[in-house]
Amino acid sequence: MNLFENIRLALEGLRANKMRALLTMLGIIIGISSVMAISTLGSAMTGSVSKTMDKIGGKNIMVYVSAKNYEVASAFQDDDYVTPEELENFKSTYADEVKAISTSSPLGAGQLSKGYIHRDVTLTGVNPDYGMVNNINLVQGRFITPRDIQGDRRVVIIDTTIRNSLVGVHGDALGMEIQVDTQNTDETYTVIGVYEKLVIDNPLFYMGDESRIECFIPISTAMALNSETATVSGYTNFTIMATSGTDSAAFSQTSKEHFIKTLANTSDFTIEVQSLEAIASEATGMLATLSLGISVIAGISLLVGGIGVMNIMLVSVTERTKEIGIRKALGARNSAIRSQFIIEAIIICLIGGLIGVGLGSVLGIMGSTLMKFPSTPPIGPMIIALCFSMVIGVFFGFYPANKAAKLDPIDALRYE
Repeated sequence: MNLFENIRLALEGLRANKMRALLTMLGIIIGISSVMAISTLGSAMTGSVSKTMDKIGGKNIMVYVSAKNYEVASAFQDDDYVTPEELENFKSTYADEVKAISTSSPLGAGQLSKGYIHRDVTLTGVNPDYGMVNNINLVQGRFITPRDIQGDRRVVIIDTTIRNSLVGVHGDALGMEIQVDTQNTDETYTVIGVYEKLVIDNPLFYMGDESRIECFIPISTAMALNSETATVSGYTNFTIMATSGTDSAAFSQTSKEHFIKTLANTSDFTIEVQSLEAIASEATGMLATLSLGISVIAGISLLVGGIGVMNIMLVSVTERTKEIGIRKALGARNSAIRSQFIIEAIIICLIGGLIGVGLGSVLGIMGSTLMKFPSTPPIGPMIIALCFSMVIGVFFGFYPANKAAKLDPIDALRYE
């Protein structure tokens, strides 16, 4: 009996016992569909992390001047800060790896006022590279320039929400003078730009309090208005944006070594760096490990399904004992009998695997869509799932098949 004949007989047997075949496949279907659904969700979350990191600056390297112990954490001296000149030197030294360097100085809570309109905001002093590094999307006007910083100009960049309140959705707020109230000052600023707030709709990321709108002013202005930074001539933290072809995870170590050399007071302070690319890699690695662990647990049902296949094949051997005896009496070899039952077990598991892949893919797509991570089922786990279902058919079908092959033809013919 050839392969195709065995497949035909197996399909006819399944067609004759549809309910029994479906119940036999149930464990395989549940196991494969669970693994496929989890793989799809895992792939969706991993892709979502990568996309979100790219949106907020996937090539960014955050650098901090850090105290080696808490006793000196607030005892910064002038030579413990990284100066603007040192940043420019670093940028020119690694011109091929550095695209921009962002510095900022939070001024804190404030209020913008224009006539009867008042809006609570957070004011942040920034340098010209801040917009590029932090993906600030200007819809009107311009960003902070070196001349704004050199002149300590009272200029401000507002977001579209404030613009809409002042002049409407299609209005032009550029050049408008608005009152900016902070804890230390109450001055008039000129609007030079309007930006659209970056929306992160990924529940895996907490972006802080989004109820207060952030507005940007020149960093020199912010540092002069803040009593804590008015006399400071450098920075304790900044962000480096690496060029597209740079391995930011490796370049972060180079950056750390470079800036450690610039600190005169190295006994108390050091440099710490964080690469968003490395953070993203760790996050996706954790998600992949979690998905694998859950998939292994879900795969236990495949073991149960395999035992079910073995059980039903043993029943099939018992039911067809006389048929086996007749075939042996007509000259069928043990290998032919064994192949017939193994192929039948493989067909059962393969059909169950196909149904499981389809069901799991649908559940995975629905789940990823509901979680706002639309994704398609990964091809790799799909192929592995189908191959694994066939392996289960061979493994759990071998014992019943071998038992059938070893039946004595005389005893089989006498079996009632």
